[in-house]
Amino acid sequence: MPPVAVQTVRVDYPKLWFTLGSAVDIAAMVTMLYLAYDSVELFGQAFWASCALVICVPILLVLFPPVFTCHYVGEKGLRLRMGLLMNATVPYRYMRGVSDSKVSYGPLMVGVGVKYVPKRKLVFVTSSFKDLVAIRLDGPQQLGSPLRPLVDQVVLSVKDKEGFVALIKDRAGLEG
Repeated sequence: MPPVAVQTVRVDYPKLWFTLGSAVDIAAMVTMLYLAYDSVELFGQAFWASCALVICVPILLVLFPPVFTCHYVGEKGLRLRMGLLMNATVPYRYMRGVSDSKVSYGPLMVGVGVKYVPKRKLVFVTSSFKDLVAIRLDGPQQLGSPLRPLVDQVVLSVKDKEGFVALIKDRAGLEG
């Protein structure tokens, strides 16, 4: 019997905050470029053009690419993608459990994007404050570059929480 091919499943995450942030940043950049175009003096033109390049372009490079990326549940692991912020794979052999998660607004604040919390060995890959899923790993593991701290748990936001949890349990062979 030939081996069964496992299809890669695309897992979308909410992109509202990235879209809104990109729209505001583009509006600010257009405003600054218009001020540079409309300015009579050479200093004003150079000032507003450089502000648009120095301030708006780096922010746009962080906010715009996540609108077009998503996570993938593949044959060997979970591929975490969030634009230029996160590009890592969590192999199924590292996974010990997966469950729904809630954010407590106590000493640990969660934002939008990627946030490493080294003391708790935790990484947040979130784009909203609801529909969070926690993946517990089998001991501290290296995710991403070697300069990143070791993590024991990954918290991420997905659009279909129940489907994602069932898919990860099935692919990782977790009982549930």
